[in-house]
Amino acid sequence: MSNHLGPLEVECDAPPYAIVRACRKLGLSEPEDVRWCRKGRRSRRSQTQSWIQFFSPLWGHLMGREERDETLCLCGRPLPLLENYSFTFVSGEQVEYEIGQCPHCRTIYWDKV
Repeated sequence: MSNHLGPLEVECDAPPYAIVRACRKLGLSEPEDVRWCRKGRRSRRSQTQSWIQFFSPLWGHLMGREERDETLCLCGRPLPLLENYSFTFVSGEQVEYEIGQCPHCRTIYWDKV
């Protein structure tokens, strides 16, 4: 059965795992287990037009396949405020991120500064 399966395409929108894990100490709720979205990056699904949207914008709207408003969280609430954090690796390298978590759905939004 396994020879019939092709390679899986995994799309991950989180920063490196060391950053994700460290976010628990910053007070974020379950950072290893929630959705991460890079600020300003649209998902591949929203960038491509489905045949339903091409056929009828009204039908696409009814099916919930419309463009997402970039000022709203995936749950429809306002985006959380992003705060600046600086992380220092064991190697001495420092990186800065803007990070914020939606209090409703717990999605974490981030961007590298």
